[in-house]
Amino acid sequence: MRIDRSHFPWAAAAAGVAALAVLAYAVNTSVLPLPSGLHFPSLLGPIPPTRIPYGGTPLGLIFGLIAFGIFLFAAALGVRKKKRLWPLGSVQTWLKAHLWLTVLTVPLIVLHSGFRVGGPHTAWLLALYTLVMASGVLGIILQHFLPSVMRESLPREVVFEQIPHLRASLFEAATHMRAEVAEAEALGLDGDVSPGILCRFLDESCLPFLALKSPKGQHLASPQGAAEMFKALRSNVHPDWRARVSKMEGWCESRRLMDLQTKFQHWLHGWLLIHVPSSIALILVTAWHAWVGLRFLVS
Repeated sequence: MRIDRSHFPWAAAAAGVAALAVLAYAVNTSVLPLPSGLHFPSLLGPIPPTRIPYGGTPLGLIFGLIAFGIFLFAAALGVRKKKRLWPLGSVQTWLKAHLWLTVLTVPLIVLHSGFRVGGPHTAWLLALYTLVMASGVLGIILQHFLPSVMRESLPREVVFEQIPHLRASLFEAATHMRAEVAEAEALGLDGDVSPGILCRFLDESCLPFLALKSPKGQHLASPQGAAEMFKALRSNVHPDWRARVSKMEGWCESRRLMDLQTKFQHWLHGWLLIHVPSSIALILVTAWHAWVGLRFLVS
């Protein structure tokens, strides 16, 4: 998801609600006196609050409950993505709401805590919240900048789910060529040594590169290294065999591009391996935190 001008209303709304929350906190804690003629709602507790910590005050509870509600809504994004036909707004709208409402939780949680970390329980809860937000920010950065990097780095892109099948097809084509070249070598036509050179290159470089799941460190994994190897190979074979060299070079280039696309995809989605489990843990721990807090208040 790229952040563009369409996000401005969401950002403005989140900033407005955050400003109102800060204003209410400032009035509730006597930091900002109310103008004459205005009265603070009695349902929000006395001014200044008599209960410590601030999270146990009426307004502090409201801040905390709103933040928890946003956590639940944010978690529902995964369900919304799978149920695209539900008439509940577009996925893009949900993504924008997910982003800016979770940003809104930052001032809400700070105000709920009264600018204090508290004991070990709340400290661990804040650490978990920080992990969720940090991984989310990383995801936003990657999703904003990485697609343009991919477009510049990948002259051609394939369907990501088809990459394993396409890799296997490249290896199969190279294996078929190896059999053809070996047959020509066995015939030994006109004393041409080119088939033997090609067989050795296929066996020692091309086939291993195409077969390896992660060919990192291979000479053919580097565009510069591959160019040097194929240049030397062309110079050592008869011109009649150079078309096969070009085919092998194309296969290796396709394999490198698919590996690069796979790496980009892992970067693009790998942050979710941290963000999703930590988000689930945050909801569970926050629910327990709310339960313990409410029991303490009514006891």
